[in-house]
Amino acid sequence: MRLSQIFGLNSATALFLAASQLVSAAGADVNWETYLEGYKHNLQNFGVYDTRRIIAKPGPGLSKSRPVVDVDGKTIPDYDVLYEFDQLIDHNDASRGTFKMSSALFNVPLLNNYLRAGGELFMTNATLPGAIAQATNGAVVLVEHRFYGKSQPFSDLSVDSLRFHTIAQALQDFVYFAQNAKLAMPGGDSERIRPNRSPWIFMGGSYSGGLAAYIMEQHPGVFWASYSSSGALQPKIDFWQYWSPIEQYLPANCTADIKAVVSLIDGVIDSGNQTRMTEIQTQFGLGSLRTIDFLNTMNVPLRTWQTLQPASSRNSLIYPFCDALETEGAQVAGAEGWGAEIALPKFSDIFRNIITSLCGGTTPQALERCQSRLPIGFNGTRYASTEIDDNQRPWMWTLCNELGWFQPGPANGGGIVSKHFSVQAWTNFCTEAFPGAFTNSTTEFRARVNTTLQQYKGWNTMADRVFVVNGRPSI
Repeated sequence: MRLSQIFGLNSATALFLAASQLVSAAGADVNWETYLEGYKHNLQNFGVYDTRRIIAKPGPGLSKSRPVVDVDGKTIPDYDVLYEFDQLIDHNDASRGTFKMSSALFNVPLLNNYLRAGGELFMTNATLPGAIAQATNGAVVLVEHRFYGKSQPFSDLSVDSLRFHTIAQALQDFVYFAQNAKLAMPGGDSERIRPNRSPWIFMGGSYSGGLAAYIMEQHPGVFWASYSSSGALQPKIDFWQYWSPIEQYLPANCTADIKAVVSLIDGVIDSGNQTRMTEIQTQFGLGSLRTIDFLNTMNVPLRTWQTLQPASSRNSLIYPFCDALETEGAQVAGAEGWGAEIALPKFSDIFRNIITSLCGGTTPQALERCQSRLPIGFNGTRYASTEIDDNQRPWMWTLCNELGWFQPGPANGGGIVSKHFSVQAWTNFCTEAFPGAFTNSTTEFRARVNTTLQQYKGWNTMADRVFVVNGRPSI
C-alpha cells in the first residue's frame, strides 16, 4: 500500500486577523464583514469545532518564497502535496473494501513520527507539531479524518453511510495508518518506521485532542505518547459550560449587559407574551424568525470567541461588538454595565447593523440568502443534504450520535445564552438533520452519550504518556 502522490487540496477558510477599527456607539459605521472573514465555518458548526479535521490549502499566512527544505537543507515535497492511502472502510470487516484517505507529510531525517489530523500550517515549525519534530529530527504526518474533505468512504453522506463514521473507526484508521503506510521519505517504505521500531506521537486539538487521549486508552502500545491541545475529552450532552470562559473573560461590563438582555428576553418568553417577543426580535432585525432561531442567531458574536488565538487579541467580532455596546460617546459603562433598559436597544441596534452589513438587509429573503454565511436559525434540515462536499453534516453526526457537546444556555437562566436554547432544542435539531436515525427524546440522546463516556472514560482516562494542555480562557 504505497502512498501515491497527487496534487490539489480541498479548500477550507483560513483565519485572517483584521486590523482594529474605531467603533461607533451603534456600530453603524463598522465594516463587520472584515471581522467575519474566515469565521463562517466555525460559526456554522455548533459543536466543539476543529477545522483541522480537513487538510486544506495553505493561506497567505503560509507564503513560500523559497523551496521547502528539511533541517539538512535538502529540498523536500511542498506543503500542498497530498498523498493517498488505502484505508479500510470497516475495521471490523475488511471485506467491505477500502477508500482513499488523504495525508500530507513534512519530513526531516527520520527518528520519530508525529501523526496529526490537520492542515499544512501544522507541519511547519510555526506550530508545536513542526517545532517538536524539528527539535527531535522527526517527521510530521497529517492524516485527514474519514468523511471529511477528500477522505470519503462512500459517494454520499446518507445515514447508512454515516454508520461507519464513528470514533472507534476513526481511531482504528490512525492505528492502521501507522502500522501500514509507506511514507514518501528516506526509509519510509521500510519496517523501521513502524511504531514498534520508531516512536509515533499522536497530536491533536479540540475534538482531535480528545482522540489523542482516547487512542492511548483504546490502543495501548501503538503510539508512544500523545499530545492533546485544548482536548475535548468528556462526552457530555448538556455542555452549557461551553459558554463559561466567554462569560468570565469578556470585559465585565459587556458580560453584565449581555446577561441582562438575555434575562429580559427569557422573562418575556416565560410570560408567553408573543407580541412583546416579536417586537424584540424586530428590533434585532430578526422578526421573521422562530423564537428558537432568534435565540441561536443572537449568539453569533459569542461564537467568534472560539476562533481567537493568542495573537488575535481584540481583532475578533466579539470585541468591537462589546466596545459598541459599552460606549456612549466618550462615556464607558462601569463594570456593572448599563442595565437591560439601556442595553437592549443598544444590543439590538448593533446586531441589526451586523446583519445588515453581512446579509445585505434584514428581510426574510435576505436572511434566507445569508444562511450559508451565518448560523441564522436553528433548523437541522439545513444539514440534511447527503452531498459529500458538506463538511458540516459529518461533524453534526458525531455530536448527535456519540459525543453530545450540545451548547445550551444554563437551565436555570442567568447566563449569556438563553435558558430556552435548551438540550431539547438540540435533540430536535438532530432529529431534523438525520431523519429516521434518532428520536427527539433527550433520554435516548443522554443514553447514547453516556455509552460513549463509558467506552472512552473522558476525564477519567488512566492512559500513560498523555499530555493535555489547556488555557483558562479556552473553550
